[in-house]
Amino acid sequence: MTSLQPFSLPPRWLPLRLLLGGITAAAALLLFFKHQDLNALSVSAPGLWMRCGSSLLVLTVALLLALCIGVLVGLGARCMGPRTEMFIAFLGRALACVPVVVLAWGFISGWIGRLGWPVESLTPAYFPDIQDSWQIMLARTLWEYLAPALIMALPLSGEMIHAVITDGRAVLDLDFSLRARGVPKASRLWRHHLNQLLPLLRVRLQGLCLIAPVYLIIIEDALRFMGWGGWLAQSIRASDASGIALGFASGGAMLALLCTCLQGLRGRLKTAGGFVATLAWQPWLFWGLGMLALLPASSLLWLILWMAVLMSGSAGWHQTWNKIEAELPIDAARVCGASELEIWRTHIAAVQFRMLAAWICSLFAQTLLGIAAACALLPRLIDELNEPLAHIYRPLAIASVHDAAQTLADPTALLQSGGGIALAALCLIQLSRIVQPRLF
Repeated sequence: MTSLQPFSLPPRWLPLRLLLGGITAAAALLLFFKHQDLNALSVSAPGLWMRCGSSLLVLTVALLLALCIGVLVGLGARCMGPRTEMFIAFLGRALACVPVVVLAWGFISGWIGRLGWPVESLTPAYFPDIQDSWQIMLARTLWEYLAPALIMALPLSGEMIHAVITDGRAVLDLDFSLRARGVPKASRLWRHHLNQLLPLLRVRLQGLCLIAPVYLIIIEDALRFMGWGGWLAQSIRASDASGIALGFASGGAMLALLCTCLQGLRGRLKTAGGFVATLAWQPWLFWGLGMLALLPASSLLWLILWMAVLMSGSAGWHQTWNKIEAELPIDAARVCGASELEIWRTHIAAVQFRMLAAWICSLFAQTLLGIAAACALLPRLIDELNEPLAHIYRPLAIASVHDAAQTLADPTALLQSGGGIALAALCLIQLSRIVQPRLF
């Protein structure tokens, strides 16, 4: 479920578009599933807003942690030389490819098994009320919010480390002129270079906000944190259309608020125009998982997930192709009298083929991680996979107390399954980066 896509500029009024997108998705869902009981909306709404506040706090802490870790590690790697920088970017990419369900249950099993802490320590709100004081209440509250935030920060940090290093190569390198002016090395890196990076990092964080709801649902469901994500996970498993629709609308409001707050970061970039950018900057994977819960069992369910992944990355690939096409000598070939067919065969065909191959590799990688998220939330989808894939993804589908106890007693199968999926996704992403044509 990684967002390691080509960089894409967001459209104008992104927070408003996210809010309207969530409301539109909720309305379309209710219109399509008319047989569902809509009275549940009025019953769930009052308690849901408190849950949204709790989950919004978790999201904010996780994004801030990811930003700080990404900047510290990424800029620290810049001081160590280009080879170390590339290696650390690769490690960040690998961390972002690990399925979130593996990180969540791996954290739980390590906390209980390796460290030997009792299972109740994961949910301190349910401790017996002994020696109640403000210190104990504060510690319980902090841990209850920090546990999901720390787990969510892991994949987000991997993506931010990769983004800081790759975007650092894209900005104008002022190192030589700053050295000539006698600016100290620390000031060159942490002031001038970081100021150039901040607008790009803001866009990266806004892109992470589109995937964060899926991370949040899986992590809160694993930790039994009864926020917005835990509540929506129950609605998804129960195939409750009214609850999922309410989750779409409230999720759009949360994302709109987060993206509005991110506008406070320094620097501005021009916004993207066109229908593709408008359509792509929506939480399609989040909506796709909600649709999978309501449709009857069929192998065609994975087509919906694939379409959601296709829509999510379309803006980045479209903008990248426009930049590459602008650098091709097409106008010069026309001046020399070449026909359109000759121009396409000589200058465009090979580049288009490499671009298409890179996009397909990236789509397969994103789909592998999307299937992991879908199986974690909807274990019944395991039956719709072919036997080799079902065998790989089955340890991720923890559907009962017995499955949870078995995973906690021996997480080897879970870690092997998650490691295999992450390795396959990482190889596909690396292949995509190798095949993708570069700007001239």
